[in-house]
Amino acid sequence: MKSKIFILLFASLLFAKPNLLTDFKNQQYTNLCTIKNINQLKDEKSLSLIGISCVRTDRLYLLPFIIRKLKRTKIGRLNSIYLLTILMQKKLLYSYFFDNLNLNNFDLPDTDYIISHVFYKVKKNDFKKDKDIYIIKYTDEVIKVYKRGDKLFMDEYKDNKLIKRHWFR
Repeated sequence: MKSKIFILLFASLLFAKPNLLTDFKNQQYTNLCTIKNINQLKDEKSLSLIGISCVRTDRLYLLPFIIRKLKRTKIGRLNSIYLLTILMQKKLLYSYFFDNLNLNNFDLPDTDYIISHVFYKVKKNDFKKDKDIYIIKYTDEVIKVYKRGDKLFMDEYKDNKLIKRHWFR
C-alpha cells in the first residue's frame, strides 16, 4: 500500500513574507525559486514556499539547499520529506532510464508531482514502449518519457497536444 504525501501549504501561506506570498499567489514561481532567496531566507515557511516553487518550475537541482534548512519545525520537516521524495524519485528514475536500475526494491511515498506518477507506473511496468520512448497513461493525459544526451524528458499530452515539457538532469 503506497502512502501519499501532500504539501503543507496552508500554514506556510499564512506566515510567509508578504512579497513571497504575493509572488506565490500570482504563480511567479521563477521569481521565488532562486539561490539568492534560498541563501537569504531563514524561516522555514518562506523556504517551504520556495521549495514548492522550485518543484513547480522543475528546478529540482536547488532542492538540496532547501531540504537541509527545513529541520526546526514540524511543517518544515514534513515539507522536507515531500521535497526529498521528489528528488529521490527523480534520481531513481534517472538511474532506471540511463543505467537500467531495477526500481522494485524502492517504495517511496506518492506525491502530486509528475515524477511520482512516472515513478510508480515504471515501477509497476505499466507503460508501453515505442523504440526509446516510454508511453505512460495517467488519468486523461499521456506522458512520454525519453532521454536525450544527459537529460530525461517527460512530455505531458492531452488530446494529442503537448501541454507541458519537463526535463531533468
